[in-house]
Formats: sequence, structure tokens, C-alpha cells
Amino acid sequence: MDPQVAASLSQWATESNSAVFISLVSGETADGVVKALSTDLAADCMPEDDEDGADVIQFHPAFTYPIYGEHERIFGYKGLRIQLSYAAGSLATLLEVDYAKRIEQMDSTLAVPLKADDVDGPMRSVLAQNICSTREEFAQRVALDTQEFRPIGQKVHEYKAIGEAGGNEQLRYEIYESGFESSEFRAYHERMQTLVLFFIEGAQFIDMGDERWRVFTVFERLDVNGVASYSLVGFCTMYRFYHWPDRKRPRISQFLILPPFQGHGHGSSLYRFIYSMVLASPEYADLSVEDPSEAFDDMRDRNDMRYLLKHKAFDHIKCAPVSRSDIVELQRKFKLSLRQMTRCLEIALLQKIKSESSQEFRQLRLFIKKRIYAQNTDLLQDLDADDKKQKVAESFAAVIDDYRRILSLI
Repeated sequence: MDPQVAASLSQWATESNSAVFISLVSGETADGVVKALSTDLAADCMPEDDEDGADVIQFHPAFTYPIYGEHERIFGYKGLRIQLSYAAGSLATLLEVDYAKRIEQMDSTLAVPLKADDVDGPMRSVLAQNICSTREEFAQRVALDTQEFRPIGQKVHEYKAIGEAGGNEQLRYEIYESGFESSEFRAYHERMQTLVLFFIEGAQFIDMGDERWRVFTVFERLDVNGVASYSLVGFCTMYRFYHWPDRKRPRISQFLILPPFQGHGHGSSLYRFIYSMVLASPEYADLSVEDPSEAFDDMRDRNDMRYLLKHKAFDHIKCAPVSRSDIVELQRKFKLSLRQMTRCLEIALLQKIKSESSQEFRQLRLFIKKRIYAQNTDLLQDLDADDKKQKVAESFAAVIDDYRRILSLI
């Protein structure tokens, strides 16, 4: 292709992550909501308050490849904007697509006619079926939901966010537990599940026909003049596997706090509640996590270590090595996965050591290296002895650096 033609066509390509705008909308009047939606919000993730009481919080997705392909680019438009608006509590949905120009409008001398990518169809394929068809319909739904929507399921916990003590006394956060045996919640989850595609890498929709799933939703509750208004903060899906002979093994699958609410301790509050629930229930054996992200691992490590240290889990253990039977005993008592308990134990042992030149540190180094080798036997088996030692030593150094970082956060 002629370089000038290629350069000209490249101007019609848009990064889909930047083109998609997600909004959480609340408002007391339909007119106020329509006015707020008609305003081009320039600042992502910042609320804009309309004089009629409408509130719009806007942000971009982290991923759009499940919808628009692995390259996350859309061809054929200039000034493309894909606006996905949700009622903040009920998640009633409105999809609007706008653009300044479409490539079919361009005069072209190419032998093959140019055609813009389908924008609307791929997005609608991952949304719930019954979305709003007009801005006016959506605005009316938002105004009604702002006053009348109530979270679905059983309220199991409430809390105040970190740093809000003495602040807004009208603001609370509530956690609800739900299951797919409820048709009302299945309809709600159909609207909510699209969010996992935008923010959890590799996420897929879960099977709502399987009642072994439990879903925990977190809502912000704002009480004004005796009226409670709810906004979705985040959610967690948890699958309950069978554990022989008569127990269940819960596994966290999807865990998401929406971007506007991140950095305020909501993920920790949700995780701590789920862990406390597992600890308190005799039917649960331990808590595991499916393919956690680095951010989730960090949050889990901090909270697990704080809990274990507070409850003196490692006070009786002075130094490495620690027998497998002792680790299993800790794992059963505190209901963490064996891998996570081993990780927490190693962090705790490092915390006890004053100097790297000590005998205790040398014993810990050998203890961790044996664990690294055992977990990576398949990767190391084809290397010669010197290369094996080098790889294990490099892994050990990285592990120790990571453990020190975690300890600095707790």
C-alpha cells in the first residue's frame, strides 16, 4: 500500500480503551440527568454535580479486547465516543455511540471500498438484553432508582471507609450476599457481569445456572433527608467446591472494586469480611483464590499478615525450617490455602530476623530455596547444576525483596 494512503488510513483508527466512556449516574430528576448526560465530561473519574441534583462519575475501561479484539483498535471513525452509562445502583444501562466522521463519507480512489468496523454490535453482545433505548428513558429510570433502588440479597455487613471517621456521617457501605437461585439477582448480575470484561484480565462470564456460586456486592449508601440512595462500589464472586467428606472449599473467582472507589480500603473491607465468614463457618475448609492479579495478591498478603500477627499465629515458631505437619496445622486452623499459609509463614520468619549474616537467615534461605525448587522442578530439570543454582538464587532474591516490601506495608 502507498505510504501516503497508509498514513491517511491510520488517522481513522481509534484506541478502543480511550473511546469507551463508562459512567455511573444518579439524579433526583430526569431533567437533571438528561442535562448531565448532555454535558461532555472532560475530567475522567471526577464527579460533576448538576444544579438539579444529577451526579455523573466517568472513567475508562482497562481492557476492551474481549469486545473489540486483541489489538483494542476500532477502524473507520474520527471523534469516536462509545458512551456506556449505568444507573449507579440498579445498573440500568444506556449505550450511545457518537462520532464526528465515518470513513464511508471519505472520497477514495482505492479499488476496494472502505468500511468502518461495527461498534454497536460487539458492545451490545456483552450487555444485558433489556437496556434502555433512549436517553430520556434512561434518565427516568435513574431518577426513580436514585430514590427507590435497594440492593438485592441479604445484608451481611456494613462499615465506614478508611479516613471517613468524623466525616460524612450520612455515608455508609454495606455488603450483601446473593445467589442465582434468585431470579431478581440473576437479572441484576446480567447487567453487572459486563464490568469484569473491562477490568479483570482474562475474565469470562460465570455460569448462572450453577447455584454453588455466591456473590457479594458492596454498595455505598447515602442518606439524605430520610431517603437512602445506593451506588455499586464493587463485588466478588465465590465458588463453593466440594471438600471431602462433608465440607466446602470456597474459592474467590472475580474480585472487582470499581475505579472511582479504589484506594479507599473497600477491597480490604470486602476481603476481610469474606475471610471472617470462612473462619466462622464450620462448613468451610479454607479459602483460596483463582488466578489473582498482583494488586489482589498485595491486598491479600497485607490483610492475611495483619490478621495472623494479631492472633499470634507464629509466636511459637522461632526460626526455619518448619515441618510440613506444622504448616498444615496452621493452615487448617486459619483456613488459608497451603500455598498462602506457607507464604505468610516465610514473611513472618523474615520479620523475626535481625541480620542477614545470622544463622537464622541462612536457615530461612535454605528453607525458601527448597520450596522454590520443589515448585519449579519441571522448569529446572533441563538445566545443568550451575544454572539451576543461579535461577533458584535469583528467585530467592526476588522473593526476599517482595517479602520486605510487604512487611513495609503492614
